[in-house]
Amino acid sequence: MFDVIVIGAGPAGMMAAGRSAELGNKTLLLEKTDSSGKKLLLSGNSRCNITNSCESVEDFINNFSESGKFLRNAFSVFFNKELLRFFRKRGLDFKVEPGGKVFPITDKADDVLRILVKYVKDSGCRILYRKEVSGIVKKADIFEITTKDNSSYSAKKVILATGGLSYPQTGSTGFGFHIAKTFSHTVIKPKPGLTGIILKNNFLKEWQGVSFEDAKISVYADDKLIHNDSGEMIFTHFGISGPFILHMSHIVYDSLESGKKVFLSVDFKPGLNHHELGLAFREELKNNPSRKITNSLKEFIPPRLVKRFLESIPIDPDKLLTHISKEEIKSILEKLKGFRLNVEAVKPIQEAMITCGGVSVKEIDPKTMESKIVKGLYFAGEVIDIDGRTGGYNLQSAFSTGWMAGAS
Repeated sequence: MFDVIVIGAGPAGMMAAGRSAELGNKTLLLEKTDSSGKKLLLSGNSRCNITNSCESVEDFINNFSESGKFLRNAFSVFFNKELLRFFRKRGLDFKVEPGGKVFPITDKADDVLRILVKYVKDSGCRILYRKEVSGIVKKADIFEITTKDNSSYSAKKVILATGGLSYPQTGSTGFGFHIAKTFSHTVIKPKPGLTGIILKNNFLKEWQGVSFEDAKISVYADDKLIHNDSGEMIFTHFGISGPFILHMSHIVYDSLESGKKVFLSVDFKPGLNHHELGLAFREELKNNPSRKITNSLKEFIPPRLVKRFLESIPIDPDKLLTHISKEEIKSILEKLKGFRLNVEAVKPIQEAMITCGGVSVKEIDPKTMESKIVKGLYFAGEVIDIDGRTGGYNLQSAFSTGWMAGAS
């Protein structure tokens, strides 16, 4: 008989298990795979963007979807300062990169994982690997847990830290959602979050690898503007990606799921308004009248984009600037400020960085992470319906909810 059993040895589960045992509870951590933190090792391109340096709790929460308000209590107890203090106390320092992204000074997710595993073990928690839970039932005040190898364990309290549906090879298969439903919890439909956007355009192979430090994209659903954002962007073999593209992917997904036709309008020159761009282009016309339009456009967009850009108007790529008509100038300027990309889909949830959706926050006590429906059942991490932007926000959420669940 254990006081607490934690299911899932990801960042939330390890933090919950370590904190629970540290406070004197007889704690068991069950992990279905052969090791801890498999998804953690992939985060931040294996560098582990552990949190964000954003100092204000409210500003931090603004980087989450609407349900992020649920995190206010958890962040008031265990926020980024407490998290970094936790690791520094154990010998790992950090650095802050653009956008407030915080990485270990060693650039190794392995170092973060090593400290977490040691914390769990040093706290007195027992870890069992290759223990895939098959079922949980509650009899009186005791939870009975069975695993696929026919083992059984009992505990007074259970913390579900099983993750979502993204990167199933790391062990996240949505099992926690199934268990939550068996205990009468509402599970908001899981969907991909922080994933790439797949385009229909047939020239992607030619544009693959072309990137922008600053581009602006407007999202249209059935010709209605529904969202816009800007930042770093890169064309890939399937479409586009980049930090702000990942963030808007769930908005695109929702529109596609509702049967709407979605397209993106790319502003290649967001630093210039229409008037300023017009002046710059006409200056080019004035100074280089005998130059081919193909060569002139390379001053405004990456060279590999020029051929398809001109085809979309269309304009003969060998046409000299002196022969460009007013209507063609107008079309060029409009395309530079709004090039249309037709959306086919977003990358599937299995390839998404995070899962949007999960156990409804309305049914979880934000001060303890305990179920409002089943006494003794707790939730932590991605299994909860909380999703944030890329930049360390989601890992901080996992650590904070794990800490709260373990402490409660």
